[in-house]
Amino acid sequence: MAGFLIRTFGCQFNELYSATIADALTRGGLRSSESLGEASLIIINTCAVREKAEEKAFSFLGEAAKAVGAGHIVFMGCTATLDKERAVRIAGRGLNVVDGTAGAEQVLALIGTMVPLGEPDCVAPRSLFPTANIELMRGCESYCTYCIVPRSRGPEVVVDGGEILRRAEQAVGSGFSELLFLGQNINRYRSNRGGLVEIMSSVDQLDGNFWFWFLSPHPANFTPEEVRRLMELRHIEHRVHLPLQSGSDRILGRMNRRYTIADYARLAEPVRENTDWTLTTDIIVGFPGETDDDFAHTVDAVREFRFDGVFLAKYSDRPGTPSSSMQDKVPSALIDERHSALLRIVQNLSEQSNQVLAGRCVDVLVLAAQVGGNAFGRSIDGRNVWFSCSEPAPGIGSFVKVAVDHGSREGLYGARAC
Repeated sequence: MAGFLIRTFGCQFNELYSATIADALTRGGLRSSESLGEASLIIINTCAVREKAEEKAFSFLGEAAKAVGAGHIVFMGCTATLDKERAVRIAGRGLNVVDGTAGAEQVLALIGTMVPLGEPDCVAPRSLFPTANIELMRGCESYCTYCIVPRSRGPEVVVDGGEILRRAEQAVGSGFSELLFLGQNINRYRSNRGGLVEIMSSVDQLDGNFWFWFLSPHPANFTPEEVRRLMELRHIEHRVHLPLQSGSDRILGRMNRRYTIADYARLAEPVRENTDWTLTTDIIVGFPGETDDDFAHTVDAVREFRFDGVFLAKYSDRPGTPSSSMQDKVPSALIDERHSALLRIVQNLSEQSNQVLAGRCVDVLVLAAQVGGNAFGRSIDGRNVWFSCSEPAPGIGSFVKVAVDHGSREGLYGARAC
């Protein structure tokens, strides 16, 4: 039996597409392999948001070309859009390149000309169980000055509201416990069934025992009333990820984020008022022109909003973005220093947030369970949870209650409650 190997870099979109492709290949009679020496077809699903991921993809492409030749490789995703010429130089003529603007169906159409394919389960590939990733929209038209996604993913394309509900209902009916809805700026979603709030409200009315959440909203496209309406839904997970990026209005303007700290505070207020909900964010440290005062404003904002989790990134130029041509770059040593200082604050806030739950009982979705009574899951408000339990171990995808003994910056620790 011929083998295939898929190497995935980047976001949940790439994970979904890779899982869908793997499902179709397996149904077509091919077997998955982790070895270049055993694969006759290699698919490289790339990301261009960070230079490191891009370079890793090109490095692996070189290894793959030596192993199987360019004609047996599919090079897809964001980097395929931005630097097809470099990919062909590395792999040679005959490389199959699919732009990151393509949907999973277009990628499968190309692969289907190379090898036999079975009918994929595009709704929810089983390899992602117990979470079903569901695409609401792809592409981006926000044009933040640091971001390459509008170029690599193209303009916004939305999925019909009825199709989204069909996929959600089928995933729940197939036993998936969690639905994750995806979109680059997901709260710009508009269809025949309304916007994000309306489509999430329709999902909430489906029968079944499931949770759902979504990534990633843009603060400029949200209102406090929409946040409150979403927080009232019965199946929604109790967490909001709202990328801030900087605590300085001046830097936010240079980033073309189209909101102020005051605007953000109004959105965060409903979440911070409810102790059963968590608020997480993204921060970029060292954007061009960031002064000591700008960075101090970011530190103040992180402390003011008491984020339960922060994804910190050091600014790096992405060729072709407006910020890459800005002249007032922050020295890399200073970026490292600021990143380290903010990381310490973020870790301290995460630890405090988790320690507060000691002595409480939390709802947990089981993601892994071992023989011997140890299990891992995620709480309804998005925290990692490690817990012990008596035999038999809970099934992956089941919901349990965990009595929290203590918390750390990584998450919660406890035991399954009766």
